[in-house]
Amino acid sequence: MSRRLLGVVLAGGASRRMGADKALLTHPDGSSWLEAQVQLLRSVGLEVCVLTGHGRHHALLSSCEGVTVQAEPWHPAGPLWALSCVLHDRDDEALLTLPVDMPGLRSEALQQLIRCWRPQPSTALVADDGSRLQHLFGIYPCGALYRQALDDELTEGKARWRGWLARIPHETVNLPSDQLVNVNRPIDLAALTG
Repeated sequence: MSRRLLGVVLAGGASRRMGADKALLTHPDGSSWLEAQVQLLRSVGLEVCVLTGHGRHHALLSSCEGVTVQAEPWHPAGPLWALSCVLHDRDDEALLTLPVDMPGLRSEALQQLIRCWRPQPSTALVADDGSRLQHLFGIYPCGALYRQALDDELTEGKARWRGWLARIPHETVNLPSDQLVNVNRPIDLAALTG
């Protein structure tokens, strides 16, 4: 079965550890981290949905073609709650999720993820940096099985992405570790730009 692939940027976090909105930090290309992640997904031909509770993100992206911004109704409740806004029970779509705070990611890794997922479009595929899963960067099929597991994790579990991952069929793919660095704190940012 062919599934439409939609890019989803997770940008609704409170950025408490960073002390400033990570999505609005300046990317090495001169844009914001948020704009860079959106452009990365658009560069591989995907329409993009940005999940956020920040009004400034909506204003920043309001004129971008192929991009919608969806408000998180429970800001900030965490990425799995955000995903619950777009993961539906039809099996005609899959979501390529990407956190806003992975600014080193390049299109080659994105293309590799998509290529590795295509042969098994009914199974989730999660990025692995060689030492741990980077679960917010992956491709997650929509469908009744995935939606039910998500609902179960939100009601029975701790609303953690890894808890949901333990409930669904998934594979992993090793991608370049230097591209999968999450930048959460000022010290992480200094190491990235250092």
